[in-house]
Amino acid sequence: MSDNNLNKKAQDLLKLGYKEFINKKYESAEKLFKEAINLQPDSAEAHAWIAAVYGRKIDAVWSLTEKIELFPLLEKEINMALELDHTLPMARRMNGSKLLNTPDMLGGDPAAAIKEFQYCIDQGMNDIELWISIARSYIKIAAPVKAKEALKEAAKLEPKSKQIAELMQQVEG
Repeated sequence: MSDNNLNKKAQDLLKLGYKEFINKKYESAEKLFKEAINLQPDSAEAHAWIAAVYGRKIDAVWSLTEKIELFPLLEKEINMALELDHTLPMARRMNGSKLLNTPDMLGGDPAAAIKEFQYCIDQGMNDIELWISIARSYIKIAAPVKAKEALKEAAKLEPKSKQIAELMQQVEG
C-alpha cells in the first residue's frame, strides 16, 4: 500500500470514527481511531479524537476509580497529539477540557483552559460546547461578566438551550 493510500485509509477511519463519536458510540469510535493510528502513528488528529473519547468516558462513569484509570489515557493521548502538532485546534481543545475539568490540586487550570479554548475560536471552531466550556472556565475563576459574554455567544448558536439558561442563572446569581 502506498503512503497516499495509507493516509487515505487513515483519513477514512477518522471520518467513520467521528460519525460514531457524534452518535455517542464511543467504543466503536475509539476502535476506529486506534485503527487510524495503527496505519498512521503520527496522526495528531487521531490521538486528539481518542482523547475526546476518553473525556466522554470519564464524564459518563460515576466511579472515582474508573475516572482515575481513564485519566492517564486521556492525558497520554492529549500529550501525544500536542507533541505531533501543537497547532491542531482539536488537540488544544482537548487540553483545554482537561485543564477545565481537572481539579486544581491535580493540575487543573481554568485560566489556561480559557487560552486553549480561545485559540480554538481564533482558528475557526465555533460551537455551543466550546462557548459553554469558556463560560464554565470564567465561572471557575470568578469572572462572571466574561462568563456571561461567552454564554451570549453560545446562545447565538442555540438560543433555546436549557444548559445555557441554567448557567446564565448561575452567573446572574
